[in-house]
Order: sequence, then structure tokens, then C-alpha cells
Amino acid sequence: MSRKTTAIVYVGFGADSGLTDEFFYRYGVDIGCRCTIYSPSQLRKVVPMAFEANDGMVFVYRKETWSDLQKLMLAEFERSSVFVEDKVPYVLAKGFKGFGEGLFFDYVYDKPVAFIPYDLKEDVDASVVLGHFASNMSIVRVFKYSGKGDENLVYRDEVEGVFCIKGEDVERYKSLRGCYTTSGQSHEEALFEVLKDRNVKIATAESCTCGLIAAKIANVAGVSAYLEGGAITYSNKLKTNILKVSPNVLYSVGAVSQQTAQGMAIGAINLTNADYSVITTGIAGPSGATKEKPVGLVYIGVGSKKGGVVVEKVVFGGNRRLVREKSARYAILLLRDIILSG
Repeated sequence: MSRKTTAIVYVGFGADSGLTDEFFYRYGVDIGCRCTIYSPSQLRKVVPMAFEANDGMVFVYRKETWSDLQKLMLAEFERSSVFVEDKVPYVLAKGFKGFGEGLFFDYVYDKPVAFIPYDLKEDVDASVVLGHFASNMSIVRVFKYSGKGDENLVYRDEVEGVFCIKGEDVERYKSLRGCYTTSGQSHEEALFEVLKDRNVKIATAESCTCGLIAAKIANVAGVSAYLEGGAITYSNKLKTNILKVSPNVLYSVGAVSQQTAQGMAIGAINLTNADYSVITTGIAGPSGATKEKPVGLVYIGVGSKKGGVVVEKVVFGGNRRLVREKSARYAILLLRDIILSG
């Protein structure tokens, strides 16, 4: 296991007044640095640097510091709420999931971030949260895809499930449908392994993600043997001229629709002669929405040269950047899943 370091940030009080180093060592957390912060200005200055320099971050807080933490997470990490009281955990874009006893946790830009109250009771098992920071634990990621392809189904905001498990249990998780990594692979690296194994070529056609999917896939060295290319068809004119999407479809149901997504997927196959295509068309916001088509609505499709197109209708929360990022991740994992099932 590689060494993972964690930044411990005490907000509003010193380390001697809150959870000690021994508390974190008990859960296998390797402390990379510890900071004591007393003002919002310090919070905004120190946290981004500590976050960048470590593999994860834990905030030890008092209740009266919540407001400052909320403002920080919104400004630096694009989260609209940190602490939630709802019985149903908020999804990724809206805040951190609560685990009782004041524990909150989620991944931010693929790094674990936790909030723990300074007066956490000794008998509380915090492993469900702190296990994500321990070097002796494995992180398993599973794509949340139902496989129904239902036009009326609007998915929850989570692209994937993240599980923290002991090393001896890894093999059991590998057999789960949609499990794409137990060793820290990125979405595009997991796709690349499947492309090599199946020896298939792919193409992209993107509207709302505007080339983000292709750029992510191209991050992996050697992918040029499998990535034929792609098209950025932001306007209806290019959807028609390049991908041959029917003007009647665009006029009658709009660019953000299942029918347009199907046309784009077929068009990308015909344009490049790839074995599979992956496409997106949606509303990243902040404008362009209607009552029927809210901000965050994205149609993600995968087409196959053998015939058939799978289209997923997804609503993502968050700002424009997050909607586009989640759409690209979902598209890459959906493409991988379809290739594996083909």
C-alpha cells in the first residue's frame, strides 16, 4: 500500500483542546500536517494549500465554526452546503453525507474530506469515515448504472459508489457489476484497460461537455490506438451538418432529448467508423433551462457499430463546471460498461 498523508485542520481552537494525534493514529491515519485556524481569512488561505499537499483532509470543528466552514467549502470546493440535517443524505453536489454524531464525509476532487466534532465521544467508531484516509485500507469504486436505459428515469446525482474496505475483501468487490477499480485507477485508465482487452475503437460527439470526454480519455498514454477522434457539436447546425441529426428531431423535441442523443451516437459511428461512440447533450447552466428541462439535465448515450444505442437521462446538481465534470465521468464509465457487456 502506498503512503497516504492527511492534513488535520483544527478550526477555532488548538489541537490540545480537541482530538489528539493518537485518535487519528488509532484509525491508521498518517498525519501529513496539522493546522490551527482562528479566522475565516486564515481558513481560505491555508486550506487550499494543505488540501493540495496531502491526499486527504480532516476538519476538527466546533458547532460555532460551521458558518465559516460552509462559506469556505462553497468558495473553494464549489459545495453549496456542508452540514445537513436531512434524514436522506445530500448528494455530492449539495453537501457532505452525515454519519451521525456530527461526522460528515465525502470526496472532493477525488480526495477524502471529513468533518469531525472536537468533542466526539470515545465510544464512537469513526472507521466508516476515517478508513478512507488509512493506508492499510483499499478504496473500491463502483459505477452506479442501472442498465435500464429508461427515458423517464432521472438518476440520483452520484456517479459512483465509493467503498472503504480491508485488503482481504478486495477480491469479493471485484466481481461487482460496475466495479471499475480497487487500486486507484482513474475513470479513463479503467476504460483504457477495456479498450486494450477488447481491441475496439471509440469516437466521441459532445455538446454540453464540449470536448471534455475526449480530453480525459486522451490523458492516458497509448490511447491513440483506440480513440478515432470526435466532434464538438455545440450548435444545432453542427449536429445536423456533421452528425446528420434530423432537423425535424431538433425542431420538435430539441437538442436536449433522447432522440437527439440517439442521432448523435449513430452519427458519430457513421462519421468515424468506430466500434463504439459516446455522446452528451444537456444543459450545464446557469441559463438555458425550462420547467421541463432543468439545469443539470444531460442525456448521455453510447452507440455500437453492431447496432443499438443506449441513452441515459441524468440530472446532475452543482454549478456549470461540476455538471460538465460529472457528465464526462458518467459517459466514460457508461461507455466502459457497455463495451464490457457487448
